[in-house]
Amino acid sequence: MSIADEPTCAGENLLFAREELASDIASILKGDEHSPEVLAHLLIMLRDAIAGGLDGINRAHGTLRAAVELTFTHSRAHAAALRLYLLAQEGRLKVADEPVRLINAAIERGTAGR
Repeated sequence: MSIADEPTCAGENLLFAREELASDIASILKGDEHSPEVLAHLLIMLRDAIAGGLDGINRAHGTLRAAVELTFTHSRAHAAALRLYLLAQEGRLKVADEPVRLINAAIERGTAGR
Protein backbone atom coordinates (compact mmCIF):
# COMPACT_ATOMS: atom_id res chain seq x y z
CA MET A 1 0.00 0.00 0.00
CA SER A 2 1.37 3.44 -0.87
CA ILE A 3 1.14 6.64 1.14
CA ALA A 4 -1.58 7.86 -1.24
CA ASP A 5 -3.76 4.90 -0.27
CA GLU A 6 -3.44 5.29 3.50
CA PRO A 7 -5.94 7.55 5.29
CA THR A 8 -4.64 10.07 7.79
CA CYS A 9 -5.33 8.78 11.29
CA ALA A 10 -6.27 11.10 14.14
CA GLY A 11 -4.44 8.83 16.60
CA GLU A 12 -1.12 8.95 14.78
CA ASN A 13 1.84 7.18 16.33
CA LEU A 14 4.47 9.88 15.72
CA LEU A 15 7.75 10.65 17.44
CA PHE A 16 6.42 14.08 18.39
CA ALA A 17 3.33 16.22 17.84
CA ARG A 18 2.24 16.90 14.26
CA GLU A 19 2.34 20.65 14.97
CA GLU A 20 5.98 20.39 16.07
CA LEU A 21 6.80 18.39 12.96
CA ALA A 22 5.07 21.00 10.77
CA SER A 23 7.10 23.75 12.45
CA ASP A 24 10.34 21.80 11.97
CA ILE A 25 9.58 21.23 8.28
CA ALA A 26 8.82 24.92 7.75
CA SER A 27 12.08 25.81 9.48
CA ILE A 28 14.09 23.35 7.40
CA LEU A 29 12.56 24.60 4.15
CA LYS A 30 13.25 28.20 5.13
CA GLY A 31 16.94 27.47 4.67
CA ASP A 32 18.13 29.89 7.35
CA GLU A 33 21.02 29.47 9.80
CA HIS A 34 18.88 27.26 12.09
CA SER A 35 17.81 24.83 9.35
CA PRO A 36 20.80 22.45 9.63
CA GLU A 37 20.25 22.00 13.38
CA VAL A 38 16.53 21.37 12.95
CA LEU A 39 17.22 18.83 10.20
CA ALA A 40 19.93 17.14 12.29
CA HIS A 41 17.55 16.91 15.27
CA LEU A 42 14.86 15.33 13.09
CA LEU A 43 17.31 12.82 11.60
CA ILE A 44 18.69 11.89 15.02
CA MET A 45 15.17 11.32 16.34
CA LEU A 46 14.41 9.06 13.37
CA ARG A 47 17.72 7.21 13.71
CA ASP A 48 17.24 6.60 17.43
CA ALA A 49 13.63 5.47 16.93
CA ILE A 50 14.65 2.97 14.26
CA ALA A 51 17.44 1.64 16.47
CA GLY A 52 14.94 1.22 19.29
CA GLY A 53 13.09 -1.68 17.75
CA LEU A 54 9.70 -2.38 16.22
CA ASP A 55 7.74 0.29 18.11
CA GLY A 56 10.36 2.90 17.21
CA ILE A 57 10.35 1.76 13.60
CA ASN A 58 6.57 2.11 13.46
CA ARG A 59 6.74 5.58 15.02
CA ALA A 60 9.52 6.62 12.60
CA HIS A 61 7.38 5.35 9.71
CA GLY A 62 4.41 7.37 10.94
CA THR A 63 6.57 10.45 11.38
CA LEU A 64 8.04 10.16 7.88
CA ARG A 65 4.57 9.65 6.43
CA ALA A 66 3.28 12.75 8.22
CA ALA A 67 6.36 14.71 7.13
CA VAL A 68 5.61 13.94 3.48
CA GLU A 69 2.01 15.11 3.95
CA LEU A 70 3.12 18.29 5.73
CA THR A 71 5.73 19.06 3.09
CA PHE A 72 3.02 19.08 0.42
CA THR A 73 1.76 22.50 1.52
CA HIS A 74 5.18 23.95 0.64
CA SER A 75 5.32 22.38 -2.82
CA ARG A 76 4.70 23.64 -6.34
CA ALA A 77 2.00 20.97 -6.64
CA HIS A 78 0.13 22.52 -3.71
CA ALA A 79 0.40 26.00 -5.22
CA ALA A 80 -0.91 24.68 -8.55
CA ALA A 81 -3.73 22.77 -6.86
CA LEU A 82 -4.73 25.90 -4.96
CA ARG A 83 -4.77 27.95 -8.18
CA LEU A 84 -6.90 25.27 -9.86
CA TYR A 85 -9.28 25.23 -6.91
CA LEU A 86 -9.64 29.02 -6.98
CA LEU A 87 -10.35 28.97 -10.72
CA ALA A 88 -13.02 26.34 -10.10
CA GLN A 89 -14.59 28.41 -7.33
CA GLU A 90 -14.65 31.42 -9.65
CA GLY A 91 -16.44 29.32 -12.30
CA ARG A 92 -13.59 29.74 -14.79
CA LEU A 93 -13.07 26.05 -15.60
CA LYS A 94 -14.71 23.62 -17.97
CA VAL A 95 -16.50 20.70 -16.33
CA ALA A 96 -13.76 18.30 -17.50
CA ASP A 97 -11.16 20.47 -15.72
CA GLU A 98 -12.83 20.51 -12.30
CA PRO A 99 -10.21 19.68 -9.63
CA VAL A 100 -11.90 16.61 -8.16
CA ARG A 101 -12.44 15.13 -11.61
CA LEU A 102 -8.80 15.74 -12.62
CA ILE A 103 -7.41 14.41 -9.36
CA ASN A 104 -9.58 11.29 -9.32
CA ALA A 105 -8.65 10.52 -12.94
CA ALA A 106 -4.95 10.85 -12.11
CA ILE A 107 -5.37 8.60 -9.05
CA GLU A 108 -7.15 5.98 -11.16
CA ARG A 109 -4.35 6.03 -13.74
CA GLY A 110 -1.72 5.84 -10.99
CA THR A 111 -3.33 2.88 -9.25
CA ALA A 112 -4.47 0.94 -12.31
CA GLY A 113 -3.10 -2.58 -12.48
CA ARG A 114 -2.19 -2.84 -8.81
